[in-house]
Amino acid sequence: MLTDKQQKVLDTIVEFVTKYGKSPTIEELRVILEQKSKRWVTQYLEALEKKWFINRSDSYRWIKLWNSIWFQTMLNIPILWYANAWTPLVYADQSDYWVLPVSKKLVSWSWEDYFFLKVEWTSMNDYKVKWKTIDNWSYVLIKKDETNIDSNNAFLFIIDSCATIKVPKIEWETLYLLPKSKDIIHKPIILSTSDDVKVNGKVVDVFSF
Repeated sequence: MLTDKQQKVLDTIVEFVTKYGKSPTIEELRVILEQKSKRWVTQYLEALEKKWFINRSDSYRWIKLWNSIWFQTMLNIPILWYANAWTPLVYADQSDYWVLPVSKKLVSWSWEDYFFLKVEWTSMNDYKVKWKTIDNWSYVLIKKDETNIDSNNAFLFIIDSCATIKVPKIEWETLYLLPKSKDIIHKPIILSTSDDVKVNGKVVDVFSF
C-alpha cells in the first residue's frame, strides 16, 4: 500500500507518461510537484521502487513503470478513516491515508468517486453488501456522491466530526440510525432531523481479509 504522498508522486509519473509517452526526469518531477529539493523527489522514488511500482535504469529518463498492465486494470482507492460500527466515537480525520488497489471490474467510476473505511466493532455484522457482511475490521467501500439516504442501504454519517456506519430511518422529525447486528448490545442512535448530521456516502461494497 502507498501513503498519500507516495500515491501523488506515482500519479504524477503516470500522468506524465500518458501525456508525453516518456518518463519524467527528477527535475521535471521536482517542478511539477513544487518541491525545492531533488532529494525529496528521489526519496519518494526509492520508496516506490521498493514497493515494485517503478523500476530504475541508467538512462536519462530512468523512471520506468514496473507493470503498465497494473494501471490499466487497477484503481488505487484511498483508505481515509476508521469508522465505528457502534456509536460514533471515532474522529473523522483525513490528514493522511493509505490506498488499496482494486480491480476496475469491481468499481464503476474513477478512484476519486470512492474511498475506503476500516470498520471497528460489530453493529453492522448482520447487514449484507453484495451478499457479504460488514464484520469487525472489514474495509467498506464508500461512494461519495450517494448521499440521498434511504432505509434499504447503509450510509456513512458524520456526527460532531465522528464517523459511524448505519442504516437510516426517518419518521416525522426523528432520524434513527439503526444497527444491523447479531449482537443485542447495539442500540439505535436517535437524532432530530435538524441535528448537524452529514451524509458522506453510501456503502457499496465490503472486503474482509
